[in-house]
Parts: sequence; structure tokens; C-alpha cells
Amino acid sequence: MQIHSIVLLLAVLAGAGCGIEVSKAAGEREDMTTPEYDAAGDMLRPEGYRRWVFVGATLGLRYTKDGEAEDEGPGSFHNVYVQPEAYDYFMEHGVFPEKTILAMETYETGTREPKSELTGGFFEDAFLGLSAAIKDSERFEEKWGYVTFKGATASPFPKARCFDCHEEHGAVDNVFTQFYPILKR
Repeated sequence: MQIHSIVLLLAVLAGAGCGIEVSKAAGEREDMTTPEYDAAGDMLRPEGYRRWVFVGATLGLRYTKDGEAEDEGPGSFHNVYVQPEAYDYFMEHGVFPEKTILAMETYETGTREPKSELTGGFFEDAFLGLSAAIKDSERFEEKWGYVTFKGATASPFPKARCFDCHEEHGAVDNVFTQFYPILKR
């Protein structure tokens, strides 16, 4: 009961302009799922991301190194989701708020079934993995970090592995918004 009274007092004082900060980082809402980390600094796999805003899918986008030949075939499907609160903030302000998580599922590409009448086209087949881009300036010097989950946790990649490319080619705020129609501004 006493803690509740203190919290209420702080809220009243903050509302009265007394300079006491009780709000979250810009755009971060109280109910927004935020990144969580274990004691080793690895990110915990976000739960419920499939209920977030589906911003789009790509087929066949690949990362290649200089001199590497491109793989044959259509490549894999990537489905990208973002927290609803981060999506709303982005649509209003044109940048992603602190603690944004863009979750990207990767699926193997399937082709027509040999015993059906379907011809051509591709569909998502076996689940290959989950990666994430995380805007967390408390955790990452460059504000954004990138991980791929092999289980319940994921270690951040070195800056040169993902950040540099996203900084150079991401249309807005280190994100490839140019590939997702609902994020194009």
C-alpha cells in the first residue's frame, strides 16, 4: 500500500511539472514488448512475435561477400514482424522508437507438389530460423544490434556483420523499409 502511494505521488509531481521523470524512452509504451537479456548479455527470444504487425515478406534476398557466387534457386522467404506500438510510433514519427524489435522468420522455399494440379510458384516450407534487429542504445553503441537465435537466446553479431550494411542500405533508421510497402513513407 505504501509503495502504491509513492508511485501515485511521483506521477502527480511529474504531471505538475516538477521535473521528475517517470516516463519511458521516446515512443516506448508501458505495454510494449521490449528486448530482454540474460546475465551473459544474450538476447532472450521474444515471445508472441507472430501476433505483432506483419510488415512484409521477401523472397530470395541474400547477403553475399565479394567474389562469392550467388546461390541458385529462389532463395528463402523472410517474414518480418514489429511490435504494434513500435509500428504506430514509426507511422507517426518516421523513425522507430527505442526498444523496437524487428523479428524476421526465415523459411525454406518449397515448390509445387508432384501429386497436385498446382503449377509454378513457391510457398514457405520448413522453418529455418529466427533473427532480430533490436534498437537498444543502452545495449548497443550504434543503437541497433542484430542476432540470430539458435535456441532460447542469441548473442549479438559483431558490428561489421550486419550494422554496416543496414546503415548504408536501410532506407530509414537502419531498416530496409523500402522492401515493406506498409512502411514506405
